[in-house]
Amino acid sequence: MNAPGKFHHLGMASPSRRDFMKASGGLLIAFTLLDPKSIMAETVASGASTAAPPPDAARLYAWLAIRPDNTATLFTGKVDVGTGIETALAQIAAEELDFPVDKLDVVMGTTSHTVDQGPSYGSRTVRYAGPQIRHAAAAGRQALLNLAAAHFKLPAHQLAARNGAIAVVGDPSKSISYGELVAGKRLDMAIDVSGKTFDMKVAPNAIVKDPSTYTVVGQPVPRKDIPAKVTGQFTYIQDVRVEGMLHGRVVRPYGVQAKLLSVDETGLKDIPGFVQVVRRDNFLGVVAETEWAAIQAADKLGSKLNPAGPQAGQAKWSDWHGLPDQDKIWDTLRTEAGGNSSIAAKGSVDMALASAPNILKATYKTPFQMHGSIGPSCAIADVNKDRAIFWAGTQMPHQARRDMAKLLGMNPDRIELNWFEASGSYGRNGLEHVIADAALMSQAVGRPVRVQWMRWDEHGWEPKGPAIVQDLTGAVDDQGNVVAWRHHMWIPTTSNTRLIAAGLANGPEIGSVGQGRGAITYAYTFDNADVACHGEGHVALLTAWLRSPAQFETTYAMESFVDELAAKAKQDPLSFRLRYLKDPHAIAVLRAAAEAYGWKSRPSPDKEQTGGKLAQGRGIAWVNRDNSYVATIADVTVDRENGQIRVKRVVVAHDCGLVVNPDGLKNQIEGNIIQSISRTLHEEVMFDNAHVTSLDWQGYPILRFEEIPDRIDIVLVNNRPEYPSHGGGEPSTCPTAAVISNAVFDAIGARLRQTPFRAERVKAAMA
Repeated sequence: MNAPGKFHHLGMASPSRRDFMKASGGLLIAFTLLDPKSIMAETVASGASTAAPPPDAARLYAWLAIRPDNTATLFTGKVDVGTGIETALAQIAAEELDFPVDKLDVVMGTTSHTVDQGPSYGSRTVRYAGPQIRHAAAAGRQALLNLAAAHFKLPAHQLAARNGAIAVVGDPSKSISYGELVAGKRLDMAIDVSGKTFDMKVAPNAIVKDPSTYTVVGQPVPRKDIPAKVTGQFTYIQDVRVEGMLHGRVVRPYGVQAKLLSVDETGLKDIPGFVQVVRRDNFLGVVAETEWAAIQAADKLGSKLNPAGPQAGQAKWSDWHGLPDQDKIWDTLRTEAGGNSSIAAKGSVDMALASAPNILKATYKTPFQMHGSIGPSCAIADVNKDRAIFWAGTQMPHQARRDMAKLLGMNPDRIELNWFEASGSYGRNGLEHVIADAALMSQAVGRPVRVQWMRWDEHGWEPKGPAIVQDLTGAVDDQGNVVAWRHHMWIPTTSNTRLIAAGLANGPEIGSVGQGRGAITYAYTFDNADVACHGEGHVALLTAWLRSPAQFETTYAMESFVDELAAKAKQDPLSFRLRYLKDPHAIAVLRAAAEAYGWKSRPSPDKEQTGGKLAQGRGIAWVNRDNSYVATIADVTVDRENGQIRVKRVVVAHDCGLVVNPDGLKNQIEGNIIQSISRTLHEEVMFDNAHVTSLDWQGYPILRFEEIPDRIDIVLVNNRPEYPSHGGGEPSTCPTAAVISNAVFDAIGARLRQTPFRAERVKAAMA
């Protein structure tokens, strides 16, 4: 038998990369016999008994490894949550290293093997980690050239690196592969590092390639993860098993902030495989030898919220009902907001409104929404008094390592987190919280514990994208000119990162609560404008960023209201926007989308509708999210009888600068469109005064396959080497709700000012 805590997959246990590195004295470009995939499986050195801190970012072996068979590995602290950045970062490294991308593997996130490059969110990975990896790989290429210069006894400038080998210029018969070159050599070369996390500058003096010479970056390279996912061979965090592992389940409070009064353990020992109850203040869990036993024990205590109330299970909770009435949430947001920030202030809106002949007012409402990860959050913890090892799918492995050190009262260097991809995140869902659940249970029982949330855990307790209410006022004169624009929004915090388990266990405060951010990018050139955000409100539900945090909602309100003004002015929606824009990138994506769509100038609504059962309409909207520009146009049909909306065709013009992998970016755009259509048409968290009530897919429906648009046409704009790369994981989410709202108005002349656009709301708007 292997030592407790040893990871098993496909019947193989890997040697330790750390032991090899220690024996080698630290390699500049690490010569190693490790299978890169088994590096992810490897847990700790010496039989899984110790943990190790991250490698030194100032050593090149922290970034790259070259093996004798002329394959290589890139090590990155960033992680892939389905966005394809594993392949994109490999392309960047392969480009600068002059190495075949199909022979370059990637190890991501595991804290003992990777440098802390900051969390993987906010469309920041290619934008910030890409340059770090580019410079590290360029430094690696130069080191290899120096090695080859010594080998051939020639100056480095007389050598050329290409496709994983270095040859003498003018005499290609004289060449040596990278693997042959580094075999047996021990180089310990420092590289310049300044700053930290995503601001860190790696090897700033390395000579990187001119982007005009790229041959790998910019090409549609197949994603490295897809084959295993398609064939079912991919190892998600939910698939990981550790020797000696127990199974845990958390028993949740009936009310969000209820107190645990008592626990009756009668009958639990009769469940085959039951081990023990774990209680720390208000944290309650059960641990068992099998997953089914843990589920049975948790159900007996009352893990699934029972309509009968907080006294229904064998665990008794205080009667807490502190959530606001759902139908009054908009008033709550206004009254609870604490912070105020001005986004734009120009001219005098009040004076303009006082004399304006045509004034429009509208309130836009967007509800709490959940991340809706198909696979519930999961983690494994192996905690003893000397160290703690975790297996998790978090987006922020190095931060989670620090958080667990604080929770457990340990030195961070005694904490290790092994990263495996989870099945979906789309922002901060339950992946960090489940790590803490597993940590407390493992610490209590002294053995590895795997915790997988149940569906009602995920739906009920993952942090939600916050509800937002927005008031807009605008005015146009008799010539159709916009003379006033006011946009105020009220939003609770989008960054409540406090760990649930730490709070329940009365442990240290881990995480923080930040101000709700408006995420408004005001770009129009109206003479009188007032744009402001009122944030920091709290409504007891845990909130966190959800894909394109807040900007999905603010773009919906802004771009829908721009359409309202255009309709009031009886002007074409596209021409109306272009008239008030100066940003060349915004103008370019709008025109590119219009050209691809075949836009014909006319006002909305469409006066040529026949009045039959199905009405057809088009809508347009755009966004600037972190210097990535997107314009979207969609065709929809509206069933006048039942109120159902179908999105038939979507056209997206996308400008995120230099594209590393066009195929990967298109995957992301398509995914953004499909998910944001789901959020627009279906998704709304329901709750009562005690807790979330939409605890399954019936209570929280998402888009079905038959509702996916027939066509999604994508145009990549400004994809040229002279532009830097910006983010592609989130921006195309933002315009969708506005586009559909505007298309519905074009079809039936009714405005939809509250998402989701369920059939009953459409029928009410028509009425």
